[in-house]
Amino acid sequence: SIRSRDIPKSIRGYLWKSLHSAYKIGKFWDNIPQYEQRGQCGLCRLPESMEHILLDCQDSLASKIIWKAAKDLWLKCETCWPEVHFGTILGCNLVTIRNNEGKTKVGATRLFRILVLESAHLIWKLRCERTIQFNGDKEKYHTETEIYNKWIHALNMRLKFDRLLTDSMRYEKRATKINVVLKTWSGLLKDEDNLPDNWIRQSGVLVGMMPRRPPGRTR
Repeated sequence: SIRSRDIPKSIRGYLWKSLHSAYKIGKFWDNIPQYEQRGQCGLCRLPESMEHILLDCQDSLASKIIWKAAKDLWLKCETCWPEVHFGTILGCNLVTIRNNEGKTKVGATRLFRILVLESAHLIWKLRCERTIQFNGDKEKYHTETEIYNKWIHALNMRLKFDRLLTDSMRYEKRATKINVVLKTWSGLLKDEDNLPDNWIRQSGVLVGMMPRRPPGRTR
């Protein structure tokens, strides 16, 4: 399922490595003398695993903020946010959202996959920045505003690429169907009431959750 063209290549690679325990985290360091401490979470000092990074770490600001943002956006058009487990993330492209009659909700299914995969991938990238780029320096850790804005940016970029990939002249049979993209993002866009029914070629289309201003800034 991770070979789907609907999943960006960067996330496909992330899922494949996660499924095959290919990342150098947690137990990888247990048998390497003088480096055993690298197997611990840099935030809570518990044994680190991909599941711990994405869902279980109680000290992870990124995990808390990003999953809450994903849930809030989902609830703008759906009534109930499905519970996300580690298996949900790894097998996300197999998830199907159905209505009360048992019929597949194409837009909701695709939206859920996008939210889960983009969110999980961002949490992982932020963890890598904390651990590698910032070298565990807590003064450089991402703030709540930075984390939230990075998530908004990731969703807006996904929306942008969704629109671009509907170009049948360029991508021919590989192009994403316009009606699928419209159904995916319906009810989630900024100023959607003022957009045309087919907003695919409309410039400036963004998700309806605005970035936050850093504290102390009034302009």
